[in-house]
Amino acid sequence: MLLAALAPLLVAYAVACFRDPLRWALPAYAVSIPFSSLLSFGAGPFSSASSLLGLLLGVALLTQLITTRRSSPRLSLAIPVWLAFLALCGLSVFWSISPSVTVKAVAVFASLVLLFFALALTRFDRASLRRFESALLVGGILVVCYGAAQLLFLGGLPSLDGKSARLGNDLLDPNNQAAALLLPLALAAGRSLAGERTWRLLHGAAALVLVGGILMTGSRGGLLASVVVVSAVLLLGAGSRLTRATLGAAAGVVLAVVLILQPAGIGQRQVQDTLDSSGRTDIWTVGLHACQVYCLTGAGWGGFPVVYREQLVAVPEARFSPRGTMYQPHNIFLLALVEAGVLGLVLVALGLGVALVSALRLPRDMRGPPAAAMLGTLVSSFFLSNLEFKFFWALLAYIAISVVLADDQRLPPAHPRVLRRFPITGSTSRMTTASGESTALSPPPRAGPAGPRSRDGERQVERG
Repeated sequence: MLLAALAPLLVAYAVACFRDPLRWALPAYAVSIPFSSLLSFGAGPFSSASSLLGLLLGVALLTQLITTRRSSPRLSLAIPVWLAFLALCGLSVFWSISPSVTVKAVAVFASLVLLFFALALTRFDRASLRRFESALLVGGILVVCYGAAQLLFLGGLPSLDGKSARLGNDLLDPNNQAAALLLPLALAAGRSLAGERTWRLLHGAAALVLVGGILMTGSRGGLLASVVVVSAVLLLGAGSRLTRATLGAAAGVVLAVVLILQPAGIGQRQVQDTLDSSGRTDIWTVGLHACQVYCLTGAGWGGFPVVYREQLVAVPEARFSPRGTMYQPHNIFLLALVEAGVLGLVLVALGLGVALVSALRLPRDMRGPPAAAMLGTLVSSFFLSNLEFKFFWALLAYIAISVVLADDQRLPPAHPRVLRRFPITGSTSRMTTASGESTALSPPPRAGPAGPRSRDGERQVERG
């Protein structure tokens, strides 16, 4: 009954998304990314709200690309690299040790790569990019507020299946939850360095809230990555030295107070379990041992858990975890090597390298957040296998979009050159700007009496 009542609104929203996906579909998708299966409508990998919104966004963007005559941006090297990696993962079903698992894993992975592809080929302007950034930031703040509500009013953070109470146990899992907050943290920290004073203060407070959220996850890798993110923003971002020093000092004070006082147990895990690898060393030992058999061509996408169970008996020094968390690779490069082989590892390293170099080459006023988030994600990727998470591909799409927008801004406007070479005579003409908008160009005034219209001149302007 509820769905029937909401059906007209949902139809109207879908129509609005197809008319302007960057205004309606993209912000909703970005806000929903950190919540994962908390907002779910059933079982299965595509039943969450973020997956459904991502599907709607992808279809709307591809429809827009196909049906409009708008020029596409310059093709980034990252696009063919990740498409080649997706093709390799799809082909691995023919030699996979578990073909059914590989088919399901490739279906999930393909949806993420194709959405990245659609976003990277879509023309953004400053307003659309700003809206995307704000939605990512709002999603991060909301998920931290959700964790604070659990801690203060709902009996504490969730503790599932005997795990310690941490933010993210009922969402992405605590470690990936911390990684999902890195891009919002970079955006908040970057915005706190420039702009009006009131907005700088608000975004500085948002950055401190996100640091607190990462501490609530209990993730040591996430804490290390957050330090890298804040440091990179202070080093690479715009803003005065005083502003950057103030933000760095405030973040340092928050970290020190939480780690020392450990209010409500927050920060306790990062301080007390610094020498505990949580089974990662055992995972890596078994994974490297499996390379003797699988790392040349790969065991098939999604096949690492099967490889681990198969090879565990051959590595007596590796412990067995009854919770099953040790069956995940917990390293993005080990994941690529074991599941996609040497070629897969090369493609993943190349794709990440292209993203990092592209972010570092952005103009100074745009460089801080994407470069800092990419550096922090690379740090967290040494402890996580997050290639199949939406926040990872949202970051890559954000970098690709920023690069295209920066390239468009570096180009001089086209219409003054056209006006000089082909003076417009006759009725008003229209030209398409770099952002894809149609702009009216009025004819220049005549100095003398009106003369005959030049058909050749009009054809030249049209071709120009």
